[in-house]
Amino acid sequence: MSENKANETNSFESLLKDLSEAENSNIKKESDDIINDIENEIEQAVSGDRGIKTVTENGMTFVDITAQYVKKSDSANAEDKPQEPVKTVKKVRTFNEIFSDFFSKFLPKKEDKKREKIRKIVMDVSVVTIIGCVIAFGVLFSEHLVHKSDSKNLHGLIVDTDNLNSEQYDEAWQELFTKYPSVEFPQGMNLKYAYLYAINPEIVGWIKINGTNLDVQVVQAADNEKYLKTDFYGKKSRYGCPYLDYRSDAKYLNDNNVIYGHHMSDGLMFSNLDKYKTIDGYKQSPIIQYDTIYQTYYFKIIAAFVTNSLPEDDNDYVFNYTVSDFSSDDSFMSFVEEIQKRSIFNTNVNVLPDDKLITLSTCSYEFQKARLVVVGRLCRENEEPTVDTSEATINPAPRYPQAWYDAKGMANPYKDAENWNP
Repeated sequence: MSENKANETNSFESLLKDLSEAENSNIKKESDDIINDIENEIEQAVSGDRGIKTVTENGMTFVDITAQYVKKSDSANAEDKPQEPVKTVKKVRTFNEIFSDFFSKFLPKKEDKKREKIRKIVMDVSVVTIIGCVIAFGVLFSEHLVHKSDSKNLHGLIVDTDNLNSEQYDEAWQELFTKYPSVEFPQGMNLKYAYLYAINPEIVGWIKINGTNLDVQVVQAADNEKYLKTDFYGKKSRYGCPYLDYRSDAKYLNDNNVIYGHHMSDGLMFSNLDKYKTIDGYKQSPIIQYDTIYQTYYFKIIAAFVTNSLPEDDNDYVFNYTVSDFSSDDSFMSFVEEIQKRSIFNTNVNVLPDDKLITLSTCSYEFQKARLVVVGRLCRENEEPTVDTSEATINPAPRYPQAWYDAKGMANPYKDAENWNP
C-alpha cells in the first residue's frame, strides 16, 4: 500500500510538472505576442502610418499604447464615437398637391366651418373685384394714350396755309396729288385739311374753342351711329369722333348745323362744354370757331341748356333742337326763343331771321340720358368775332325737363306750358 501511494504521488507530481510546463509555454507565447505587437506599434508610430500618442520625459520619447488595450464600456464607446448626422429625406410634392393646397386657402370646402366659408367668399369677391378694376383701368388708360397719340398725329397733318404764298400753295397741292394719286379731292377745298381728307374722306371740318381743350376734327357719315364708337381712322374706340348730323350740308351751312361729341370723363372730346353750365364759363369762351374743309366760320354763343333725349323724362315731350332747316322765318325765330328760354344765361347777342346757327350736343348727367346743348350764332359779314360779355346775366328760371325738377325735388313751373314743335 505504501508502494501504491508512492506511485500515486509520483503520478501527481508528474501531472503538475506537465501543467506547469504547458502554462509556462502559453504564458511565454502570449508574452511573445504582446512584445511583437508592441514592436509593430512602435514601428508604425515612428513611420507615421498610424496616429499613436507619444509622451516625452527626460529627453526620451515613449509611445503610449495603453489606450489600445483598455476595454471601454458600451456607453463610453457611444460617447467617444462621432455621431453621424441624421439624414432627413424631403418629400417632393407634386404639382397637383401644390395647386390643391394653394386654392384650398381661398376656395370654400365642405369641411370648412360656416365662418371660414364666409371669410373665403368675401376674400374671393374682393380679389376678383380688385383684379377687374385693375384690368379695366389698364384698358381705359391704354385707350386714353392711344387717343391722345392719334389726336396729336392728326394735328400734325394740318397744313399751315397762312404762311404760304400762291406759288407755294400750288406746289403743295401738286405734291399732295403726287402722294395720293387715287384720291379725288373736292373742288375748292382748303389745302389746310387735304392730308386729313386723304386719310378719311368723311372729314367735313374742324372745331375749336379757345379757353378749352376742344380742338378736334369733325366727320359726317350716312347716319348718326357710325362714329359713336369709331374713331377717325376707322378703328373701334369709346371716344368715337365728333360728327356733323347726317341731314346737314357739309359744304353750305344749314339754318342749324348740329355737331355731336362724347362727354369723356378724362376731359377729352366735348367734355369741356360743361363750362357753359355757369355764366363765368361762358364769359371765358364766348366764341366757337368752326372750319369746314372749304371755309372758316366764327359763331357767337347765344345759349346753353340741359334737355332730355327720352320722352318719359319730360311728360312725353322732347325738345327738338336738331332741326336743320326751318320752313319760315317765324319758325326759326320761335326756335331761337325756345332756346333762350331754356338757356342757363342770357347774352346780348341778337339773332335775326336770316342768321345761321351751330349747335353742339353732348351727354350730361343731371338725370339719365340728359343732354347739354350749346348754341352759337354765325358772325355776320364784316362782324368781328368778339363779344362784350359784361352784359351777360344769369337766367333766374330756365326751363328744364321734368326729370331735372324731379331729381332736385322741385315743382316744375313749366309743366303746363305749350311745347314747341317745328
